[in-house]
Amino acid sequence: MRRGRHDWRLPLLILVAYVSARVNGGSHNYFLLYATALLWAGSWLMTRYAASQVTCTLAVDRDRIEVGETITAKLRLENEGWVPILWLEVDDETPPRLLESDRPRLGTTLPLAGCRLVHVNLTARRRGRCHVGPLRIRTGDGLGLFAREITLRSRQQITIYPRVHPIDDLRIPLAQPFGHVRTPERAFEDPSNHAEIRHYVPGDNPRHIHWRTTARMGTLMTRQYELSATTQLILFLDLNRDVHVDGSASGGGSSAETAVEIAASLAALALRSKMEAGLVCMGQERFAVSPGRGERTFQEIMEVLAQVEAEGDMLMEQLLEAETAHLGHRATLVVITPRLTQLLADRLLRLRVSHRVMLILLDADTFAGGQGAPQQAAPAAAQAHLAELLALRRVTVYRVPCGADLRQLASMRLQVGEGVGAWSPRARPQAIS
Repeated sequence: MRRGRHDWRLPLLILVAYVSARVNGGSHNYFLLYATALLWAGSWLMTRYAASQVTCTLAVDRDRIEVGETITAKLRLENEGWVPILWLEVDDETPPRLLESDRPRLGTTLPLAGCRLVHVNLTARRRGRCHVGPLRIRTGDGLGLFAREITLRSRQQITIYPRVHPIDDLRIPLAQPFGHVRTPERAFEDPSNHAEIRHYVPGDNPRHIHWRTTARMGTLMTRQYELSATTQLILFLDLNRDVHVDGSASGGGSSAETAVEIAASLAALALRSKMEAGLVCMGQERFAVSPGRGERTFQEIMEVLAQVEAEGDMLMEQLLEAETAHLGHRATLVVITPRLTQLLADRLLRLRVSHRVMLILLDADTFAGGQGAPQQAAPAAAQAHLAELLALRRVTVYRVPCGADLRQLASMRLQVGEGVGAWSPRARPQAIS
């Protein structure tokens, strides 16, 4: 228990009454002494009793949310005593960088043997994991002489997932036939999925001629099959501490947060397209989600993305070298990084021999704001030149600046210009498919 902010006045009055009674005597001085002492003791006892009769429970409606969403915390305050609680203050100390409360401090009263139900809205500002609270509940006597504090901690952990953007118009390079994704490539005709019968045109496969319809129509007719394909989507997220930059305080943005949101959006796209998806990254430690299909794999990826931080020390080319050796052929590798160097470009070209490769390159200079680019960032002109050369070698490249609407990620694909010089990798790949 602690005393109120202006509690020195009553002790001073007691001291003055005591000195006056001892020096001057008289019934009035002693009455003042006893009255102030009794008030002091009564306030102390009342505060102690009232605080012991207050019970608190805290519950939230969900324990998993996405950045930008809001959850409701229900705080139930109950008075089990025979005296009313004249004032009650509640301070919410939930980490504001993760969950922002609309009522960080509130005041109320509790009637005799009554209760109050307080609703607090918490908005997710950043991905991560945290608990609601602690809540510090403070009450005391009616005169404000004494106060007692109760700390309420929630045992329920809140997991905040990164924001998922709808990017259904993004074309994923497909590597395997007979899937659930429509594609214009004739190489992925599905003979088990018949679409229509149309007139034969030169170049059609003679084996697809429908002879019964040809005999009835008097002209050559051919079967048209659905063009469908799929792939195994493997996300490689660069979380090296030296390549990312957070310029939020100087008008920029966080390249790490944008990279995580892109990874989450791609995982959601794979879920909707019924493709297998996996994740590999090196942050505080190695995180890996084995390729799989369905809601379970998607939740595993989101759980990893909710907790990873850009604290790794492994470069992306080293991560690719260590993790791609055991991958099967005909997968789609998506590399998300703010750094493109000659070594990484060479590694991507080697992987292009047996896989489809997609590079999502974050423009580190735009994220830095007034801070400048990170130490390990390659010069912007050199990165742009390498990205264009990779696009010439059939590597799908996207450039993402700070503040870009990730729902329009498909429009950020690098369009190869004219006048590009010959490619001169430091370690030339054996073959180019």
